[in-house]
Amino acid sequence: MRLLPALTAVLLCAAPAAAQPDTQDELEALEKKLVAAHAAARAAVGAVVVSRSDQYPKPAAPPAHPGQLGGFDRKASLKADPSPARAELAARLDLADPRAVADHGAAGGVVIDPAGLVLTNYHTIDGATKIYVHLPAGGSYADIHAADGRSDLAVLKLQTPPAGLKALPFADVRLPGGRADEFPNLVPGRLLLAAGPPVPGGGKAAGGLAVVAGVHRPRPEANFDAARSVYQYGPVLELDARADPGCSGAALLTLDGKLAGLTTTVAAAGDPARALPFDANLRRVVDALRRGEEVEYGFLGVLPQSAQEGGVLAMEVTHLSPAAAAGLRRGDRIVRINGYPANVYEDLLQYVGTALAGNTIDLEVRRGGESLTLPVRVAKYRNEVPWLASVRPEPVLGLRVEYTSVLALGRRDAGVPAGVLVREVVPGGPAAAKFKALGEGRWAVKEVNGNPVNTPAEFRDAAGKLKSAKLTVYDPTDPNGRRREVTIP
Repeated sequence: MRLLPALTAVLLCAAPAAAQPDTQDELEALEKKLVAAHAAARAAVGAVVVSRSDQYPKPAAPPAHPGQLGGFDRKASLKADPSPARAELAARLDLADPRAVADHGAAGGVVIDPAGLVLTNYHTIDGATKIYVHLPAGGSYADIHAADGRSDLAVLKLQTPPAGLKALPFADVRLPGGRADEFPNLVPGRLLLAAGPPVPGGGKAAGGLAVVAGVHRPRPEANFDAARSVYQYGPVLELDARADPGCSGAALLTLDGKLAGLTTTVAAAGDPARALPFDANLRRVVDALRRGEEVEYGFLGVLPQSAQEGGVLAMEVTHLSPAAAAGLRRGDRIVRINGYPANVYEDLLQYVGTALAGNTIDLEVRRGGESLTLPVRVAKYRNEVPWLASVRPEPVLGLRVEYTSVLALGRRDAGVPAGVLVREVVPGGPAAAKFKALGEGRWAVKEVNGNPVNTPAEFRDAAGKLKSAKLTVYDPTDPNGRRREVTIP
């Protein structure tokens, strides 16, 4: 069926009168773009089927990481017990069979790497015991490559990617109210294409033309920690109802076939369709998940309050925090973060958080009648929302460490403890016996061979090439904890 009648109707509703196409040639040219974008999307959008059953056979060996879910061999599962009851159960557990989808449901997923990486929503795979992705080119069981509950995003890794798999490129998304030097391009009235997942077994996929109705940030609920969910601090697209693909994880594309966002039912709750927009800030989160890593959100170290004259007032600056180290003072007004306007606490969560730990941001500050720009290297914000990463940093001297800033929230008077926090002592590693001898406690490494270390990068630089080292350690949660010297090995 030709798209012109429907396309004309959408354009008349979405575009200002002066911008309406007035020739058949213009409409046909636009239709060709839509057809090409639609074809690209259909090849790269899959149906993610998730089982949370505990009745799958136990793996022969422990998984390498919690997200390694493995596949399911229906025939092999019946060798020990070919009974009709077992055969019926195996049929329900076999997510590769389109007939099993009715028992489990399906969400959307978008191929972002031809090696077999698929982007979807975290809430669709939360608690999964098996995952299967149906794609036009073929299907595959999938492991969880990385997942992050705060952003509600996850990347799956196909165990057997179909040949010729193609990925959707990301669009350059710039939102209203952003940097002064950037012209917004995803604004109310913008025409997009929504592509839902294919229905396994040859059914019709949902989706269609989409019109951006609004770009907004939900207000946090009372007594709710806004840092726990992107839906409480981050921008969300509100879409015209035509775009509703009926599920989370559907692709939202520009007319040239690039990925601009991912639909989500969590933010909709019966309202018009919603989507997470992939601007430069959320793209950093996606890139971390794509690498299989934990998303380490940025920590600044201020107690903020919206100021009547605009900006975010630093009511307190946490001792030894990144903000304090950069020279931010109590009473300073933060008006921009990396060029983005800052007016409320949620702006800090968005722009500082998605800068990610270890990166440097520029704070534009008003201090009295003076304007200052303070470069700040942010630390790590404590993330109390479930997450998963298949790729972890290599241990150094048998230790994996992280930022001590994760201990700073709720203890501003004490500030950020010095050193790096010992996150894991590798069993059987060179540090295992020494840290066991230290006894119970939450240990931080303050110095390596007498040299202070305050970030994981500094610890790796100081100790990464050493076969032995003297560490100065202490328990930062114990106000009376004394320093101890530990020689490894």
